[in-house]
Amino acid sequence: MKRSLSILLLLLLSQTAVQAAVWETKHQWDDAWEERFSQWVSTGLTQDIFMNGKYGGIKHDCADSAYFTRLIFAYENGLPFVILDPRFRSYKKEKVQIMMPKTGDMNSPYNVVTRMISSEMRFYDALEPERRFRRFINLVGDVVGSNSLFNDTYPVQLDRRWFRPGVVAGLPRAPVHAGGPNPFFFEDNGPNGAAETAGHSQIVVGLDSNGVIRYLKSTVPAQLRLLQPTTLNIFVPHPRGGSFRYWKQPQHYKMRDEQIPGYGTEQYEIKGIFEDEVQKRFALTEETRDQKLGRLAGEVCSQVAQRVPVVNEAWQYKATIGARCMDFKEFDSYSTPSRDGKIKKALGYLVTTATEQRIRDARDVGQVAKYLNQACGDIEYLPGKKISAAKFAERLLAGKVSADPNQNPAVRWGDQDEAALGCQQFY
Repeated sequence: MKRSLSILLLLLLSQTAVQAAVWETKHQWDDAWEERFSQWVSTGLTQDIFMNGKYGGIKHDCADSAYFTRLIFAYENGLPFVILDPRFRSYKKEKVQIMMPKTGDMNSPYNVVTRMISSEMRFYDALEPERRFRRFINLVGDVVGSNSLFNDTYPVQLDRRWFRPGVVAGLPRAPVHAGGPNPFFFEDNGPNGAAETAGHSQIVVGLDSNGVIRYLKSTVPAQLRLLQPTTLNIFVPHPRGGSFRYWKQPQHYKMRDEQIPGYGTEQYEIKGIFEDEVQKRFALTEETRDQKLGRLAGEVCSQVAQRVPVVNEAWQYKATIGARCMDFKEFDSYSTPSRDGKIKKALGYLVTTATEQRIRDARDVGQVAKYLNQACGDIEYLPGKKISAAKFAERLLAGKVSADPNQNPAVRWGDQDEAALGCQQFY
């Protein structure tokens, strides 16, 4: 009798495992849960969330970190996590397998492409709940990107009711095959007129009383790293370009974006210096000129310092592939055209704020050098070599800095001229 009961119990447990979702859905998204999500992003999303603790060891890039923020909150609170599978459209069109399996299991989610990726998926039934979650978050990270983000979010109104922590500032990446001007990218009408070259996303984690928006961000390639804070935006909004966006709830996929509460397109119509105009919309108190100059100088310093490990990692990777040139995926992971463009943009914004004039060339750096020197000391960019943020800015504006990851670090920092390697520049 006991043997029969034991067998029955094992069968019941086995059946329960077979029917297990990634996690149990206990609640549904509504206004109250969105408010709790916003509060969690502002206090619970720490810079080291993917380095230490329960979620330590999860590799991420910029788009991953945005998706993972929503996913982790859903997991913690028994809420559904649903996104469009970015592989689905190409899969249906091409009628081919568009992603190589990571295992020989033809029933794995890497081989089975459906319209939606959901926490209700049954691919990980045999695993314990923690491992099930880890496998699921890795799947999401493997398939999403800066472009897929635009399928899972909608443009949000610029008012304090709807614009809150959890909003994502997103910029899509250019199609690889684009031969001419890319319709997803546009000339920035901000202070320096620089065009973006690659996709990016960052998470709004705070909105100060003076209207300053605070973000956390990651970068490529996907790896273990701290999320980095910034107060600078990455785009001037455009209907087919960058925008502030908020997450769709599961039922929103059956609606037009215009029908979703909080939808708004006024961000596409703002004239002037976008950062300033948005800050004015949100400001309850005033940020003084000195406060703003100090903040912007600090942004330039931070971005130059963050460039150091990126260049080092690129050169370490180059050593593993030898003399050959990096392919598109490698170039996309280790080049810095977008990063360098953001430094130029931050520098241009600083100059415009200090002088009310657009930045023209390297000579203009002298007008803000004192603010940069106050914000940070010299930065060690190579072993035994240091450079001030102002000096690097001069080199950058003079065209002496290389974004090409095939070049050695001395070239990347402007100590040497570029070597004629004959490698393709994808951006």
